[in-house]
Amino acid sequence: MFLLSLNLEHYRNVVSAKLDFSSKRIFFVGPNGQGKTNLLEAIGLSSNLRSFRKSGMDGLVMEGAKFSRIFYKFECSSNNNYEILLGFENKGNKTLEVDGEKIKRFASYLGQFPSVCMSSRDFKLVREGPSERRKWLDIVLASASQNYFQVLQSFHRAMKERNSILKNNGSDHELEAFEQILIPNAIELIRLREEAIPELSKLLKKYYSSLTGYQEDASLKLLPNSEIEGDGNNFTERLLSNRLKDRQYGTTSIGPHKDDLKLTIDGKDAKTFASEGQQKGLVLGLRFAEFDFVRQKTGRIPMIIADDVLGELDYERRKKFEDLVPEDAQFFASGTEFPFDKNLNDWQIFDVANGTFSSR
Repeated sequence: MFLLSLNLEHYRNVVSAKLDFSSKRIFFVGPNGQGKTNLLEAIGLSSNLRSFRKSGMDGLVMEGAKFSRIFYKFECSSNNNYEILLGFENKGNKTLEVDGEKIKRFASYLGQFPSVCMSSRDFKLVREGPSERRKWLDIVLASASQNYFQVLQSFHRAMKERNSILKNNGSDHELEAFEQILIPNAIELIRLREEAIPELSKLLKKYYSSLTGYQEDASLKLLPNSEIEGDGNNFTERLLSNRLKDRQYGTTSIGPHKDDLKLTIDGKDAKTFASEGQQKGLVLGLRFAEFDFVRQKTGRIPMIIADDVLGELDYERRKKFEDLVPEDAQFFASGTEFPFDKNLNDWQIFDVANGTFSSR
């Protein structure tokens, strides 16, 4: 998959821009606050319609404008070109078109143009609470499987309705109506996660070991809030036995929405014992594992997007990082200076200033 061109209109600090890409290695260079991250964010939105930034989807429309638009042109391995139009209104509504056809069910779009986004914000996968790690896992598995996304969506809808009934002191009969939807989707969600984690952990070990010169070992483990036995009756019994407690707190207290992931280095909890350098290598290993996993499951080669990551690595780690980027993957990166000392001819470089982009 190859991003041929990108047009932006009223997007964050970019009034208007048109960029044509002729290389698989693209670098955006310039001082901080000029629009490098905005551009990489726009590229990443083509994948799962989500921002990798802390601010999320806030502020996508330029101040004073009513809407913003992003136009993408992709070339896939089948030599088919796809044109995608993604629009945002300042009221928060978004529209999506592929080859002129409006997409109403975003679920059918996910995974078609995958990407993996790396940034300094990835530290939260190690340092912060379970919700960040669950979100990462859900995005990876949803990008690799529409079935996973549909199960996840059905589970959260049913849980939202159940929580509403709990808060409003609804009857057991009302709860049962949504539990009939929640329970099988919860069981399937747990099983799908349990199936995926060993494979993701194996890939993490591979990439982290490579980044550290095979000096350390990393692993990923699922910490399920509820383990499933046999046909899942144990989960059903536990959920129903917690009804009184759930009524008291107005929320569903057990289920896959409470799962966590444990990251370790040489068997020790990375959040507690890993140094900053080790945590940096760990999150990069996670992102490369994500790339490999999605590629295997979908047969599509994700774009790799690295926002100001390379400048934070020492020379040895940067060299190992460069070696890990697959030659057939399109790689977009940014920084205040170009971080590589060779193969300049392999790169298409854009200078960034005040929301404008100039190809060298």
